[in-house]
Amino acid sequence: MTVLGLLPAALTLALAVALGLLRTPLHPRWSARLLALVAATTATAAAGTALFVAVNYAAGLDPAAAGRLPEWALFGDDAPVPAWLGVPAAVLTALNLAGTARLAARWRGDVAAARRAAVLDTGDLVAMAVPGRDGGVLVSRGLLASLTPDQLRVVFEHEASHLRHRHHRHLALGALAAATLPPLRPLNRRLRFAVERWADEDAAERLADRALVARTIAHVALNRTARPGPLAAFADGPVVERVRALLADPPRQNPITGPVALAGTGVTTSGLASLALQLDRALVFVLQ
Repeated sequence: MTVLGLLPAALTLALAVALGLLRTPLHPRWSARLLALVAATTATAAAGTALFVAVNYAAGLDPAAAGRLPEWALFGDDAPVPAWLGVPAAVLTALNLAGTARLAARWRGDVAAARRAAVLDTGDLVAMAVPGRDGGVLVSRGLLASLTPDQLRVVFEHEASHLRHRHHRHLALGALAAATLPPLRPLNRRLRFAVERWADEDAAERLADRALVARTIAHVALNRTARPGPLAAFADGPVVERVRALLADPPRQNPITGPVALAGTGVTTSGLASLALQLDRALVFVLQ
């Protein structure tokens, strides 16, 4: 194992951190897809590399156990992994597994609780998309009483967009990446914002009234007290930016730029993620 074996994961992480800080000049639907893809491949590369190093470090401590491991799980050379690298990798792997389990349990619990209620018995203004066969759009009594029929149409069109495009999968990938890699929290926040903007634009297009969507978002945000959870909620994200975007011209829907950017980023990050577990063997092959 050489230090260069960590290079693919480091490059993927650097790209993900940069995308979390920069604004992508794409339609929200392509921004969300791109950010979700980068979150998934970065988490795979970084967590996979840590697991790979931890397994090989443990194998060096117990050669007898190493003989029972499959060949693909071991490095291409016999050099032991040093403790300064193996111990942090083992600790990081344990933290990743614990964080993933905790996040999955929280997500499962929130979704199950939401599915049991058709209307929330609260005066707060709450609306969210609940995924799954028994899911749908969940709203509160306070929201139903506070909004006009036209504003309720905005809410239901927005939440229907989340369900139609399965935005919970995008959010799950971002939350998982942020849970395993704290430097990806800005990327997760930008991903959540892109998902909300995607649903905003869908609602504005279907209702043909961008100003109505903007006013509805502002009204709900100003009158609610509930904090957002893991599911997509109507007034999530930077509300001021969402309202400003809706009061401006709609974003361009270039049929080429978005797919090309997504495909190019996917090839790059997926290649790095695959290489993260194979670079050491490749270097051995080249040097022989």
